[in-house]
Amino acid sequence: MPDSFSADALLMERSVSVVLSFILYIAITFLIAWLAQRKAREQRFLEEFFVAGRGIGAWVLALTWVATMASGGTFIGAPALAWENGWVTHVWIAGFMVITLTGMGILGKRIAFLGEATGAMTMPDLIRDRFESRGLGAILAVITLLLYVAYLVAQYIAGARVMEVALGMPYWAGLLFVSVTVTIYTAWGGFRAVAWTDAFQAIVMLLGILIALAFALHKAGGFGPVSDYLARQSPELLAPPGPNNFLPFSQALSFFVIWPLAVLGQPALMSRFLASGDQRVLSRAALINGTYVLLLYPAIMTLGILGRFLAPSISTPDQAMPATIIAAVPTWLAGLVLAAPFAAIMSTISSFLLVTGSAIVRDLYHRNLGHALTDRKAQVLSQGTTFLIGALALLIAFRPPDYLQYIVIFSSTGLASTFIAPTILAVFWPRATRAGAYAALFGGFGCFLVQYALSGTRSWLGLDPFVWSLSLSFLLGIFVSYATPPQRKELQTAWFGEG
Repeated sequence: MPDSFSADALLMERSVSVVLSFILYIAITFLIAWLAQRKAREQRFLEEFFVAGRGIGAWVLALTWVATMASGGTFIGAPALAWENGWVTHVWIAGFMVITLTGMGILGKRIAFLGEATGAMTMPDLIRDRFESRGLGAILAVITLLLYVAYLVAQYIAGARVMEVALGMPYWAGLLFVSVTVTIYTAWGGFRAVAWTDAFQAIVMLLGILIALAFALHKAGGFGPVSDYLARQSPELLAPPGPNNFLPFSQALSFFVIWPLAVLGQPALMSRFLASGDQRVLSRAALINGTYVLLLYPAIMTLGILGRFLAPSISTPDQAMPATIIAAVPTWLAGLVLAAPFAAIMSTISSFLLVTGSAIVRDLYHRNLGHALTDRKAQVLSQGTTFLIGALALLIAFRPPDYLQYIVIFSSTGLASTFIAPTILAVFWPRATRAGAYAALFGGFGCFLVQYALSGTRSWLGLDPFVWSLSLSFLLGIFVSYATPPQRKELQTAWFGEG
């Protein structure tokens, strides 16, 4: 085993090349945002800012989708759990391997078609118009705002952790750096800037992780020495359910449900489909995305486990990924590789800022309160809201929790419990009614909150609260829809055709 790894050792290993690599990465990001902003001047502001004029191509769509999904939880929280719990975390993440099939295959094409047909720019937009209900759109916008602020906090924490290890910044300085950098280019360029920078960041992520994995395996001498070291620490690190009963069968089953389905309840991911109405673009994007996921996620979990061998003395598990990179990758290359987790964090923050901003400006102010929006007024409100939300998440992030990934899981499953059933019923089932959508929304969200309050992450039969919340949400949505009068015939025809 290599010598013990400490924060002091990290400081000694840094070089000017690491700093220069980060400066280069940030410069390229802002250059891409500037190019996107120039392109955006040719379009009307609202449609350009929120859906990039519905002209996103296959590669950009695929990469912005996966970059938004691969958050700070992916690159900081997930490796932290792998560092702490060993090989069982590959079982924990296994459901991600079909995430493209569920995320793009189930809803993608239908949402893209309906978005172009109805002019919807956000998911609350789409559901509001399907059920002709301002109240439903407003509630979904508020829930989106609340849970995405929590999600943003997690991303800010992750970014600060990378800055701590990569550049030696104090935690508070890393928070400020991440917040200011991403908020500026998001407010400046809107969805097109977010999508284009996401595509660049997704490439950086994948290359960085694969390079880091190759160097880490070489440094460790292969899997044999790592497994021997883990076995000496605890045999539980080598097999299910892991240390402290980390992943019993019920939880493993829960995450096989959570990961493939949680993406269906993410407004930031679903809104990507509203930016492209071309079905061929979506098919190509799904193929690109599926290949990317199969390469990325097993590599990330393996790096976290290798980190227990290469960087055993970190001060918090959330430092596992950047610490492993510093320990394994040559100093001249470490800065570029460390840009991978930072890219994931930046891409997710920008997407969530955009979605929370749209919840306030588009869904609440414009659509629900009925205020008219000129292009200039929309620009001022959208950019101002983006800065305010960024500042709010920044303030909350100054007191971080021990495990970042638990915030990510709470936020993502909370959104999924709220959005999945109303969305699927809205876009696939003509008989779904406004009352059924309300029942599905409140049933899923309320059941989720009650379970978390009473039992935390392990509810009845040891399953995650998401499983029961989603089941109840669908049952209530279907039962109440059948028990109430259908939506008017003209609306059903407009959305589903004659039949």
